[in-house]
Amino acid sequence: MSIQIKHCRIRINFYFFALLCVISFFDRSGMLLAGLLSALLHECGHLTVMLLTPGQAPSEISVTPFGIRIYGAPLAEFTDGSLAVLTAGSGANFLIGGAALVFSPHLAALNFVMGAMNLLPVDTLDGGGIVRLLLRRVCTERTAEYLLTALSLLTLTGMALAGVGILCRTGYNFSLLAMSLWLLLSLMLRLTGHSQPHNKNGSRKA
Repeated sequence: MSIQIKHCRIRINFYFFALLCVISFFDRSGMLLAGLLSALLHECGHLTVMLLTPGQAPSEISVTPFGIRIYGAPLAEFTDGSLAVLTAGSGANFLIGGAALVFSPHLAALNFVMGAMNLLPVDTLDGGGIVRLLLRRVCTERTAEYLLTALSLLTLTGMALAGVGILCRTGYNFSLLAMSLWLLLSLMLRLTGHSQPHNKNGSRKA
């Protein structure tokens, strides 16, 4: 399904609706749906700031089962505007998490974790976008990409090892391991050219 709103095209993949149906049917606890809502609100944070930042209005929003991508002007320099765009998603999660403490500690925790996770220095996350812009201030673009890739791999390796430790200790909690492997797969696709760069000119999976 495709919708055109002024200069922005919104594409919603059929399988996204299929995913909603599957979640609604199997998710008796409501946590998966809450996670999906938190991810949507995360992207809404980015979108709101992009609309308010001159020259950063989105040209396309793509919604798929694997996430939401927001396409706009590349964030080539470290400015107040680019920093605001990259941190807006996590900021929205932190605000929602703080408000949710009153009525839903689980929803609050979910938003806090999502906000913090997206600030990790991994290429396919918002934190990676921030690191990229910082590195470009002190070295060439090519060197910045190499350093960011190395930092991303180091971070994800640490996450995976921690995930294995948690799984061995609990016997059932594999969420951190699964997340680290998913991010590693996203990074590999990015490096092999099967995914768009992540700096809100081609954004991520939420």
